Amino acid sequence: MSLTQDVASAIGNPATSSAQAGNPPKGRFFNNLTYHFETLRAVGYTVSGGADIGEALETVKLIEECDAQSWFAAWAATSDRVYALAERTKDPLSKGNAYLRAHGYQRLGGFLLPPDDPKRPASWEKEVAYFYEGLDALGVRYERITVPYESSSLRALYLPGPKGADQKPLIVMVGGFDSSMEELYLVLGRAAGDRGYSVLLYEGPGQGQALRNGLKFLREWERPTKAVLDDFLRTHARPTKMVLIGMSMGGYFAPRAAAFEPRIDAVIAFDTCFDVGECNKPIAAALASDPMAMKNPDVAWGYQNALWTMGT
Repeated sequence: MSLTQDVASAIGNPATSSAQAGNPPKGRFFNNLTYHFETLRAVGYTVSGGADIGEALETVKLIEECDAQSWFAAWAATSDRVYALAERTKDPLSKGNAYLRAHGYQRLGGFLLPPDDPKRPASWEKEVAYFYEGLDALGVRYERITVPYESSSLRALYLPGPKGADQKPLIVMVGGFDSSMEELYLVLGRAAGDRGYSVLLYEGPGQGQALRNGLKFLREWERPTKAVLDDFLRTHARPTKMVLIGMSMGGYFAPRAAAFEPRIDAVIAFDTCFDVGECNKPIAAALASDPMAMKNPDVAWGYQNALWTMGT
């Protein structure tokens, strides 16, 4: 479900956008759409080692509906517990996957906190550190790249594939409105590596560390994409082909960048985002029509994250 559908559904059906007595409807973790969707998003990473369904179900039971602090406390506690498990585990595969799960739960916990919540910086540092501890334990080869960008810098992560990967297209991937570069590894990076591809993940303004360094979203996504490709190709052989994938709001960024970047041979919008303004209309409509709209987590999260990431 997209952000637009999520918020529009919540506005159209108030019963789904606030805490209710009793159990959630069949097939849902929570009554609230945002809380349900973010849990579902995390559980989806079970297949790539970033979550465990049993751990998630036990955590959900501890969360008070529509309470971001309760949400954070429960997921952060699970992250701490799974990290401790990783620390005492000897088997490299089990150890690495436990670190990745600790990363995933920490990311999930911080996700719904207000942007100015004082717990956010430490939570961000944990989720990033746990991720790379996971890759190290699993023996995954990678290069962390700092890309000069205007007066600041961007992060990129290169995951070279096995022998023969240079005969396949390089997969370049970027996220959207709320994803991190590390999350992209769980979305596609690990699966691509298992299938013999090399992968280059990157962040642009408004995302991950770049956002925390003060860089806000911009329309001209060809600018950060060019900077990443220029820097990467200075030290790596040019691939036979490059495929750019944009996830979520990246479904706008990737086609936009590919339109101006001749080195991109193919582009995938996962999924399509033609107009970012259209995505925000349900939030704006709710705020304009209902003075209590900010009590709705679906509206509050989208509004606060937009202010933070877009700077307006």
